[in-house]
Amino acid sequence: MNIMKKIVFTALIMALFMTPCAYADDNTAVTRKTAVNMLTEVLPVWETGTPFDDTNDPAVAYYRKKKIVHAIYDNNFLPDREVTTEEFLIMLKRALDVSCPDLFYDNTKIVWHTDQNEVSPFYQSQIAFLSAVGVYNNSGYLKPKSIISVGMARYYISLAVRTQNYGKRSKNGSRSFCRPPILMYHVINYPSGPYPYVFVSEPNFEEQIKYFYDNGYTFLFPEEMSLADSAKKAVVITFDDGYEETYDKAYKILKKYNAKATLFMVSDNIGKEYYCTDRQLYEMSDSGVFRIYSHTANHARLTELSGDEIAAEFSASNDAIYNVTGREVTSVAYPYGSINADVVWQARRFYKTGFSVVNKGSGSVYEIPRTTIDDSISILRFPLYLR
Repeated sequence: MNIMKKIVFTALIMALFMTPCAYADDNTAVTRKTAVNMLTEVLPVWETGTPFDDTNDPAVAYYRKKKIVHAIYDNNFLPDREVTTEEFLIMLKRALDVSCPDLFYDNTKIVWHTDQNEVSPFYQSQIAFLSAVGVYNNSGYLKPKSIISVGMARYYISLAVRTQNYGKRSKNGSRSFCRPPILMYHVINYPSGPYPYVFVSEPNFEEQIKYFYDNGYTFLFPEEMSLADSAKKAVVITFDDGYEETYDKAYKILKKYNAKATLFMVSDNIGKEYYCTDRQLYEMSDSGVFRIYSHTANHARLTELSGDEIAAEFSASNDAIYNVTGREVTSVAYPYGSINADVVWQARRFYKTGFSVVNKGSGSVYEIPRTTIDDSISILRFPLYLR
């Protein structure tokens, strides 16, 4: 029995100290270009930047513009140069600074690693910041001067994404979120409406939008989420499917309160009975009140499709919506919230962000959860859904 206890105890200790290694399944060295492209999980590329002489990679150019990376000499980035753990973590810290400018720093939560003194003095406080917000290696060793592997880089990014989604406790006990609340609506109508989907009545929807208006919220499109300041109030309103009530009722209310929202449209349904027409979609988009993005071509359950079939859904939807609005389609909402590795892989090819539903997905920029709003939520309970 004593031998068994020792074996179990040893296994638990090994599991505790080897936790980060569970992520380190890829020992490939991270290069400077690879590091930037991995970090787009934390800070997506939202605009063009200034390229270096030796690479025109759009992510690298954008990260240069945001002062996350710099030239090594002259105007050269050295994209193939391998990155140390210290260098990668500093890039990660800067990406978090841009995406979460007011992330709460609790200096009582700093984790000092055994080899912390090996970190360059100039970067000590920045590495300490990462540990204070929950991004650290719990093995006790940073190995700051060692070349970081793809696996370990993924590990640190997963912690950063967790911090973005769930924030850290502030001094008054409330949470500081990097991402604003993201709400998902379907139909704005009365209970007698013809749809078997989740609905919110028109009076309740107006009451909710008025709540945001009266309380000083800023309405954001998906591409503006990185601009959300955790010290300010912001919200992302989304609609799925493209029912005609989105135009007839929601559009009217949003305009009344100078609000804006995103419609994820099933492109094959444009102009069909109960759905928005191309003229309505163009008007909503042209007004600046709505962005019209993809909910695939025919609302397929993407996890049941092959990679080529998923790509075809995305491509057809993007083309159809672009032909109506004249705007690039940069975001997708996955039907039924169904996602897997193949779906996310294809989404990366076509979009800058991907939206799921609550409790589905990792929370990365291609698996962003949303909160479903239905008519059972009273205005008194409504603020609880914004946390």
